[in-house]
Amino acid sequence: MPVYDAFISYSHAKDKPVAAALQSVIQKLGKPWYRRRGLRVFRDDTSLSATPQLWPSIEQALSQSRYLLLLASPDSAASPWVSKEVEYWLEHKSVDTLFIGVTDGTLGWDEKAGDFARTPETPLPQVLKGRFRAEPKWVDLCAYREGADPRNARLIELGADFAAAIHGMPKEDLLSQEVRQQRRALILAMSAAGLLLLLAVGAVTAGIIARREADRAEKNFAAAKDTVDGLIFNITQGLRNIEGMRVETIDKILGQVRSTVNRLAETDPGNLALMRSKDVMLDEFAETYIAAGNLDAALKSAEESLAILRGEAAAQGMDDQLGRDISVDLIRIGDIKAAQGEAAAAIAAYEESLALHRKIAEGNKDDGGAQYDLTTSLDRIGDARRQAGEPAEALKAYEESLAVRRALVARDATKAEWQRGLVVSLGKICDLKGFAGDGKGAIAACNESLATARRLAESDRGNTQWQRDVAVSLERIGRIKLREGDVASALAAYQEGLVVRRRLAAIDPGNAGWQRDVLTGLAAIGDVKLKQADLNGALPYFEESLAIARKLVEADKTNSRWQRDLSIALDKIAYVKFGLGDMAAALAANDEGAAIARRLAETDPDNVLLQRDISVGLTKLGDVKSATHDFPGALAAYQESLAITRRLLETDPNNVLWQRDAIAILNKLANLNVLRGDKAAALAAADQSVAIARRLAAIDATNVEGQAALAVSLYWLAYASDGEARETALDEALKIVERLDAEGKLTPDQKNWKDLLLALRSPPQ
Repeated sequence: MPVYDAFISYSHAKDKPVAAALQSVIQKLGKPWYRRRGLRVFRDDTSLSATPQLWPSIEQALSQSRYLLLLASPDSAASPWVSKEVEYWLEHKSVDTLFIGVTDGTLGWDEKAGDFARTPETPLPQVLKGRFRAEPKWVDLCAYREGADPRNARLIELGADFAAAIHGMPKEDLLSQEVRQQRRALILAMSAAGLLLLLAVGAVTAGIIARREADRAEKNFAAAKDTVDGLIFNITQGLRNIEGMRVETIDKILGQVRSTVNRLAETDPGNLALMRSKDVMLDEFAETYIAAGNLDAALKSAEESLAILRGEAAAQGMDDQLGRDISVDLIRIGDIKAAQGEAAAAIAAYEESLALHRKIAEGNKDDGGAQYDLTTSLDRIGDARRQAGEPAEALKAYEESLAVRRALVARDATKAEWQRGLVVSLGKICDLKGFAGDGKGAIAACNESLATARRLAESDRGNTQWQRDVAVSLERIGRIKLREGDVASALAAYQEGLVVRRRLAAIDPGNAGWQRDVLTGLAAIGDVKLKQADLNGALPYFEESLAIARKLVEADKTNSRWQRDLSIALDKIAYVKFGLGDMAAALAANDEGAAIARRLAETDPDNVLLQRDISVGLTKLGDVKSATHDFPGALAAYQESLAITRRLLETDPNNVLWQRDAIAILNKLANLNVLRGDKAAALAAADQSVAIARRLAAIDATNVEGQAALAVSLYWLAYASDGEARETALDEALKIVERLDAEGKLTPDQKNWKDLLLALRSPPQ
């Protein structure tokens, strides 16, 4: 049973205003007085193209829609996601259920060719070429592309063209009905979900009775079931759109919905349509709970949904569509398990999803979409394997995904979304190899990813996602170059990426995602400046980054990600101010950032990123306290920071980042304890630091950061030691530093390390 009456496919970059207005018009036209909407229209208003792993959810929405409404423009024609949505529709539905609304460009029918004339201004994707048997009716919406009031009389009239076709009634009757229902619609807008629920229960009960009494009442039952389906959609979508709603409230409302649907399903346990309604309800519940952050409830709903689909497969047999539906549930369960830190369970779900995709792809070798589905599961498996500390297995999954995408591009190089798939796969491989210390392999993958992204961006300068892909690829290259000690190349890559990000943000200043991209780009350049020991050069980048973070938080104070961005930006300001000797400003920034980090961690105590944020803030606080000779305060801050890091390492002893954190904190404790006159404590901290650093350096002898960390730890061991122990530590540290210097891998702020080591040859004063 369809869940949505229509699915709107449009360009997110240019057609969001008209899409929103049109959705509002279509949903309200012909709306009965007792329902919130007359029609259920799916319109995604987030940038799905930035996260291609969401395609299974979009595919599911398409499969559950009766009509596709394409907002045609040159921008949507060039959009890989719009093309993918239209291509799916043509493969699984009828072109007769596809409507066109033109928002920009010129659309003209060529009678001789029996198709729309193709010019640079033709706003239709290539996949629609030659697919119409006769000229379809289309609606000109160009006047409303920049936005419109849904109450605009002319827009309502144009929207009625679509709504009437979906309702299956004459446009004149629909508009006449709309006039009669205006007043009732206002009353309905004030109705609560509880009232809708009561109405739905009544309608369901009446429908069930009617269905039992006679076959002639079948339509009454269907109408009752539609009421419940609509209720599920309206309430779950509404809950997802309400910021700050308590989980307890969501539980109570969804519990009422569940009770109603369960009563309906119990009347006819073998009814496939009813079980599908329950499955759809559980899917919506899972997404709603995920949005609310209640992963346990989301998992329970997703597993119930999967059980229903498995039962259907056992009773009816497995077909491709059911296989896809089960795969979507498995991926959702895997995502939840991954978010809960259960990597093994996540991998099991993804592996089962992959097996289904393999079977479907094997039976549909000419179906590019079926082949492409393989990459969704493979990418998820790679992500989970990497999270589980299995880089070799992760790389195997990523490389198979890349091979599938290369084969698809070789089959048809005109499909931009398949070209972009190469960018995604190569980027994942680049990240993984870079993290594993394979700089050469990482750069090779990154360079190919960047070259592909550049070609796509050059082919369509108006496609903002492809432009962003260029910036992301440049950022990856910058990270690897920085890790290798090539600071100049890293800075050049980050600066070029920031130019792209600024250009995108200027297109739509209200796009929070693009503003955050600028924030990230600025912080990256600031970090490189720190590597160059250029504190004054880093400060303006960090200050601009902080200003953006404050604006984002001000726009949405409930967004935890933006709160975290603000905390991190404040930490960077504190670090620079400390380095410049402005202790008051450093302490103020540190205190503000730490307060935000603690507040976030209290709301999500199992979030390791938030716990690390507290540790980082405490370490910086210890630096400031130490510099102002508040040694007891510094000791307390360092010790609390180290305790947090040790707890994190207990959960994942192989985490390289947390090992480096522990090394840094222990070295600071060694220094502080020498200043406090507690040489025994200093030596103990330095010994622990060297032990961790040796393990880290042994992982990859060519890794510059690991070798540098060992040299620093040996310095502090020498600093805390006397006699022969001091000389031994100094000799080893000097050999490391001299080798790195000869290889040209010391950054500007590391150039004085040899002098510092030699200075320890003299006994401490």
